[in-house]
Amino acid sequence: MSLNAIAEIWDILRMHIDLNERKEAAETLVNYLMENNYEASDIKQEFRGDKEIAKAVLIYDDHSLHEEEEDDYDDDYDDDHY
Repeated sequence: MSLNAIAEIWDILRMHIDLNERKEAAETLVNYLMENNYEASDIKQEFRGDKEIAKAVLIYDDHSLHEEEEDDYDDDYDDDHY
């Protein structure tokens, strides 16, 4: 499905999502998109102006970076044979 179509659907549906749940819904959508090989820059461009999506992309990027750092640490630990 094209990112443009997903953005249009999100724009229609987001008004029907309770304000208290919108942040979590945006994070779920961004996680799904990123796990299906959509680029963060493309998501930001297509969903421009949507604060929840922009924050969710930042959270996903930060979380991914943190996981990579932990993986690197684990690799170093394994190499030391402790």
